[in-house]
Amino acid sequence: MSSRTLTPALAILFAAGCLFVSACGNNSGCVTTQSGTSLGGFGGCVTGDVVSPQTTFQILGDVGTPFTALISDTKASYVINGTVPLSVVLVNEHPPIRMDATKTANDSALLSLEILLGTKIRQIASTEAPFGTVSVQTNTLTAIAPAAGYDVRFFVKAPLGELFEALLEDTSNGFETAATVPALLLLEGVSGRVDGQFQQLTNLGSFDIDLIINGAVVAHASGAPNITIKSP
Repeated sequence: MSSRTLTPALAILFAAGCLFVSACGNNSGCVTTQSGTSLGGFGGCVTGDVVSPQTTFQILGDVGTPFTALISDTKASYVINGTVPLSVVLVNEHPPIRMDATKTANDSALLSLEILLGTKIRQIASTEAPFGTVSVQTNTLTAIAPAAGYDVRFFVKAPLGELFEALLEDTSNGFETAATVPALLLLEGVSGRVDGQFQQLTNLGSFDIDLIINGAVVAHASGAPNITIKSP
């Protein structure tokens, strides 16, 4: 393992439990847990049950290192192309989950993967090899799932280092999650129109968010400290 730092300042500093709430549709609610604790800053109210701590994959290493990655659970898989750093959350996950990442550069730059369960690092893998590949998983995934039939992604590009909460919804269900910018939120198992409501926790500047469905940017939103982005 390299002596270089595997967890730069852009690593996730806040990883909340992922919350499932039913019948969210297009409402804007203060999401509450079983204990009555509000997780959101949205007006109105929906309620739900707390589920297991959020699983976050962090793609770290030398800033700007290009990569291609495949993330899969038991239901769907997604291909991701990007540069270090990036936090990835598979929302409404069906574990176990595996991520494989490959450098797309012929150099000795560091590429590292981390799994966080809540705020705890559970697994780390890294490579400095040209076109090197690394893999991490929550448990043993026996087979890569087919590509997601309805591939919904919220790509939060700015402000760099911002901690945020998000409520992601289709017309039936909503999911509360949290991450640090830059972040890619993959929303699994939804259909039809979707929206995302985002709330900043540290107010470092204006949000810059793309909603991407089946590879096409269908909506863009910017602003602070709270914004909503919806599919057409």
